[in-house]
Amino acid sequence: MSADNGRRARRSRREVAAEPDYATPRHGSDFTRLRRTSGLPFLDSRRPSGQLTLSGAVRGELRKMFSLQSTWVLLLIITLLQPLSTGLMARATRVLAGLDRQIDDFPAHLVFASGDVFWLAVASGLFPAMIMAGILGVLVLTREFSGDTIESTLMANPRRGMVLMAKGLALTLLTWLAAQVGLLISWILATLLLPGKSGALPAYQPGLALIDLLGGPLLLVLFALMGLGLGALSRSKAGGIGLFLGLTVVLPLILYLLRGLIPHAGWLQTLFRLTPASLLGTFLSGLGWAPEAGIGWWPTWWQAGLILTVWTALCCALGTLVFRRADIV
Repeated sequence: MSADNGRRARRSRREVAAEPDYATPRHGSDFTRLRRTSGLPFLDSRRPSGQLTLSGAVRGELRKMFSLQSTWVLLLIITLLQPLSTGLMARATRVLAGLDRQIDDFPAHLVFASGDVFWLAVASGLFPAMIMAGILGVLVLTREFSGDTIESTLMANPRRGMVLMAKGLALTLLTWLAAQVGLLISWILATLLLPGKSGALPAYQPGLALIDLLGGPLLLVLFALMGLGLGALSRSKAGGIGLFLGLTVVLPLILYLLRGLIPHAGWLQTLFRLTPASLLGTFLSGLGWAPEAGIGWWPTWWQAGLILTVWTALCCALGTLVFRRADIV
């Protein structure tokens, strides 16, 4: 009996050893994956294919924006509004100066020969383009809420902060390109319509050309990001556009009217100068500490740009806070 038991034990051990071990892969992709992860995982520098990245999110937002007709229309308006406004301003300057009329006794002081008038005509289109850039920023996010596609966006990328940052980067790139192209066309048009009018600048405006040509499109980007933040704050097209127009158009108008109704209210004048639209005008004029600045404190061009950046950061911070914490619906 003991010999039979020994033979059965040896036979059972051979059968168990002969059976394949399905729990531990010996070759193939499973074995390679196990060997890579079971040892030193930090040696595997390859990124998983399904990992979310900011660059991929930006590319997705660019494709999404390019697929919408409203994006192309608004970008085209931003580009064409600037040379159109420059042409009208240059035409009005020529008419006022009598350059298109043969009048010998026309007053000489009406002939605008200073360079600040030339650059005013170049940068005049940035003011209407400011409104279009803000509306574009609002629509970048709010049209997904109105079209019920925000759920698909957040399902593909549940990191709401990354989604909003990707939208902001894509919006920055497209707005800057449209604004820069439009401003360069305005510069060429003003050079053709106002020959000889880009004369010497005043002492308090040393770099007005660079401020307008390079800084103007950047400030337009700030207005677009401001619209994006207000759109995230309201999560509706009408609400976002209303907040943006109220901040950039209605608020300066109210402060301007109150300044006229309430005499000796210098603080109202200071508040008016701190509104986004007034800051844009101060920046583009290259205003410095000059007697023409007016009574009271008036920010310089770089201070105006800094304050406008603070306005944009505040709107984006509030919009990000609401977008990350609030429900989708």
